[in-house]
Amino acid sequence: MLVLGGLASAITPVYAATRLIIDTVDHGIAGKAQIVISEGRVRLTHSGIPRQEVLFLADSQEVFFIRHARKELTRVDPKVLRQSIDQLSGLAQSLLAQRETLSEEKRQQLDEMLKSLGIPDPDQIAAGSLKLKNLGERGQAAKIRCDWWQIHREQRKIGRSCLTGNKELKINLADFATLLELAGYVQELQLSASALLSSMRFSLPPLGLADHQSLPIRLEHDSGGFSAALTTVDRLDVSLRLMVPQGYRIISMPGS
Repeated sequence: MLVLGGLASAITPVYAATRLIIDTVDHGIAGKAQIVISEGRVRLTHSGIPRQEVLFLADSQEVFFIRHARKELTRVDPKVLRQSIDQLSGLAQSLLAQRETLSEEKRQQLDEMLKSLGIPDPDQIAAGSLKLKNLGERGQAAKIRCDWWQIHREQRKIGRSCLTGNKELKINLADFATLLELAGYVQELQLSASALLSSMRFSLPPLGLADHQSLPIRLEHDSGGFSAALTTVDRLDVSLRLMVPQGYRIISMPGS
């Protein structure tokens, strides 16, 4: 029996994974985020929202918001997300056009209505594209070198991002490619669906990606006092594959 037990443990699948640990500060509140990457999947957790996680599947571009305490999850289908973005964009343009013609009192009433929908800043639904400027300054996080870029939106500085490539990060190539997929996905959402995500109580800071070969390891944003810095990069073996939990109640996202 001991031999059989040893054989069983020996053939238990083990999945290699890359783990990043990031210190965050949001409005003066310190937190710690953990990102685990394995087999084209990314799991994000944060100390500020215990027993919750975000799971990203790179091949299908699906995202799952998982709440373990309630045993429920929200699946963000890429096609449904695009439809919701288009619908919200049309609604946003209509509301903004009306907002410009309203009296101050009526405008405040409209803004309060938008806040109740999870959109604290009405101007964000028509936010322009991001522009980046290389500051020519070097930085570092977790003893990894990076280059600082200033992030602008409509001539206004909104923060800066310190970018690095895998030559400096030195993680598994497949995991780095998966992270690039996630970063590109996040930045696209930030530009096109920030209001929709706000209505789901999920906000995304601009990452400030300069190209498709580098990732931010430090972020500093002027609005909201948010900052983040990579502190740890390591490789570990996990006994469980990053998967969507079975038996959880599925919550529909807006527009689905």
